[in-house]
Amino acid sequence: MRIGHGFDVHAFGGEGPIIIGGVRIPYEKGLLAHSDGDVALHALTDALLGAAALGDIGKLFPDTDPAFKGADSRELLREAWR
Repeated sequence: MRIGHGFDVHAFGGEGPIIIGGVRIPYEKGLLAHSDGDVALHALTDALLGAAALGDIGKLFPDTDPAFKGADSRELLREAWR
């Protein structure tokens, strides 16, 4: 049996809302991130990639790639699932 362990952190900063698990939470502050900063979906995506021995979320979706600037984490999860 394989398991995956994922985690993600982002600092508060910028303007809100905050997105957690795909849910937009109104708040005056946001999270500093290259994508939408959804820590729950990032951790889930990271865990799935780890369980499949495919590296981590930063390897598949690097924050140096402009294609992922402001990316919707639900789409990143869908792509990782494929």
